[in-house]
Amino acid sequence: MSGPVRVADVVAAIEDAMPAQWAEPWDNVGLVCGDGAAAVSGVLVTLDATEAAVDRAREAGANLLVTHHPPYLESARRLVAGQGMDAAVASLSTGVSIISAHTNLDRAPAGARVLADALSLVDAEPLERSTQTMSLVTVYVPADARTAVFAAMREAGGGRIGLYEGCAFSLAGTGTFVPRVGSAPHVGTSGQQVESAEDRLEVVVAPAAEGAVMAAAVAAHPYEEPVVVASEVRIARGAARMGRVGSLSSPATLRSFAERVRDVFDCRPRVWGDPDSPVGRVATATGSGRSLIGDAIAARADVLLAGEVRYHDALNAVAAGLAVVEAGHDVTEWPLIPVLAAAVRATPGLDGTLVQEEGARCGWWVP
Repeated sequence: MSGPVRVADVVAAIEDAMPAQWAEPWDNVGLVCGDGAAAVSGVLVTLDATEAAVDRAREAGANLLVTHHPPYLESARRLVAGQGMDAAVASLSTGVSIISAHTNLDRAPAGARVLADALSLVDAEPLERSTQTMSLVTVYVPADARTAVFAAMREAGGGRIGLYEGCAFSLAGTGTFVPRVGSAPHVGTSGQQVESAEDRLEVVVAPAAEGAVMAAAVAAHPYEEPVVVASEVRIARGAARMGRVGSLSSPATLRSFAERVRDVFDCRPRVWGDPDSPVGRVATATGSGRSLIGDAIAARADVLLAGEVRYHDALNAVAAGLAVVEAGHDVTEWPLIPVLAAAVRATPGLDGTLVQEEGARCGWWVP
């Protein structure tokens, strides 16, 4: 890469490792505050996008703060200090841009497995069983133009599914049309019916990129009036899924498992379930584990390790035979920071020594 590394280049590197399409629809990921064209002088990677974190980045000589939690989730109508927007105001006033990777990092394979790896679970596999809303863009194109049209669609963001890119499907067929007077058909003559060998090309696209991919298909298509259609579909998630479920290398009781969690993560976990119940199969979830309780039960896990769950959800889980160990939201997500920092360091041309990652910082205490 020639020239200085820009904030937008770091955004692209993170997007490559954990695409925004993996994030929940309500989430706020990517460049949340700042200037994508700014040259990067330094990067601080940490858990929370707070005003204090912005200050720490500036004091460390960094003009880019990369976090797991975004500074805000809902659309902001006002950026006013003291109204939950302190981090955003500090970012814009000091020139420290903020990039966040939240539920897309939770789903990235390297992020989803951090707790399972820390516990040395055997044969750990993805836990989440949900589906993902996508767009399916279909275009009918002459066979000799299919490669060029697909290349344009891919460049615009089409064809990424989990850990695979360049994904498409094509099927040969026959297109029929009659060019009207005044048209300039690529094949055939105005006023006469034409039958042309065409391919039906289908590409899965993240909803946010649907318009760009359709426009790219039209621009690259040789026809004057190409048929480009988009429809909403739901696909099964692949490697990019939240949580993991696997087995302990040797049987344990819920009590001894909780003690292991205490020692591995240096925390005081809260435990739901019979302390003497056997534990062999373990489900893990970074942060809130509420949405994965059903998946953990379906996977026949004996216990779910998560940051926290809601009170009544914990009661219902135990009633269904699933014990719950709550280690703390922050405790289960600090292990994600090295994963996020690795994605930042993978930015082409970025000097890795400019990237600093913070260790666990606890913002609460117990008497």
